[in-house]
Amino acid sequence: MTRVPATTRGRFRRTTAPRQTGASVPESHVLRRDARENRQRILEAAGRLMAEHGLATPLEDIAMSAGVGIGTLYRRFPTRTDLVEALFEDRLAAYVADLETAVAMADGWEALVWYLDRATARQVADRALAELIEHSPGPGSIQQLRERVLPSAEALVEHARASGRARSDLTVSDLALIQHMLAELGTATSVVSSTAWRRYLVIILDGLVGSRTQPTPPEQPALTIDQLQALREAQPPSPHANDARWRARAARR
Repeated sequence: MTRVPATTRGRFRRTTAPRQTGASVPESHVLRRDARENRQRILEAAGRLMAEHGLATPLEDIAMSAGVGIGTLYRRFPTRTDLVEALFEDRLAAYVADLETAVAMADGWEALVWYLDRATARQVADRALAELIEHSPGPGSIQQLRERVLPSAEALVEHARASGRARSDLTVSDLALIQHMLAELGTATSVVSSTAWRRYLVIILDGLVGSRTQPTPPEQPALTIDQLQALREAQPPSPHANDARWRARAARR
């Protein structure tokens, strides 16, 4: 048997690589995986909180809900606009697609009814989306999508008027304000009914018809007195008290 000379035994032990029991994962791969997971957790938390509270939700609250530090959030999304762009581009694109689908429908009145129902449902479910429709977060893909809204909305109003069923004096500003009213109503009543806004959509649509002999019966019943009382008790002292707090904190970001 060949013996290793004494003068070389230690040197062989020091330089021989340890036996591998499995494939190792490069540290850079681990870091990239962690970064991806953190980014996804931040987006999921932001989606939940902004849908409920709006775009001015404090970033600290988002980081806490995501289980990451505020520094990690800023590394993934240096500005609030970066976060909004990453989170809401698809949601706003779906809203714009609904509007363009309505414009392409054969019946202009049915298109208007379908669009108002879809648009209101989206905005009631997502407060931040409702805000993005009315206020631009700044240059970027969101703003490019918003620029497609006005010409499509004008085409939809013209399409509805041309059907002969919509009032001849309906304007695109009327449509915008009706959407705003329904979205605010839906958000306000959601604590007692997730569908109360649909009753008022029917009432508003009756007002948009050029002429009719009797009102359309809404499928959604009116709120009860008990629901109305519960709704009042659920409201903050000022209708926008929470918004003011969120915006003040967001302004310090």
